[in-house]
Amino acid sequence: MSDTVWTPEHFIGGHPAIDFTNTVFTRHMPDDDNDLLNSPRDVGNWFQFAGLATEGQADAISGILDPFFMKCVQELREASFSVFDALAADNPPAPDALGVLFDKAAKGFSTHRLRPRRTYAASEIAHFDDPKAIIAFLAAMSVEASIVLPRQRLRACPRCGWLFVDTSRGGRRRWCSMQTCGNREKASRHRVRVDFT
Repeated sequence: MSDTVWTPEHFIGGHPAIDFTNTVFTRHMPDDDNDLLNSPRDVGNWFQFAGLATEGQADAISGILDPFFMKCVQELREASFSVFDALAADNPPAPDALGVLFDKAAKGFSTHRLRPRRTYAASEIAHFDDPKAIIAFLAAMSVEASIVLPRQRLRACPRCGWLFVDTSRGGRRRWCSMQTCGNREKASRHRVRVDFT
């Protein structure tokens, strides 16, 4: 399987924690090849593209050999998605999903894999080649985002299910991206109208 090639279109969430939840092709009707995070290299490249790691740090993540690392990343992503998807629907998050995020983040700080930064709330990874540090960082990032992001502006794209923070002036953004889902929806509506004429 080839590496995922990250583009700006993968980073439409408005926060890295939301972009992390969107590392699948679609949330609606996924197929067998739905995952965009299939290897440590995909994770490392995602970190770099998201601005969370330098090239050298991304290379360290890419070199992680722990056989359970990818399973942990994907499980954490699904817990994070569960939390933000519930918040976007104005529902309380599932306690189990919140528990996963808080547990992994707390273990990162208690084992000194993460260090608090002095200037803002985000944490700092002690060693980028440590799989547990990467998991803890992703969990802490999601916990922080679940607290600070404006819940009334969290949205889910009705076409693909990707999440985003609506920063539009009127708060009426509907699609993850007008260039992808918005245009596809317009095209499918047009085809329906043509078929009935």
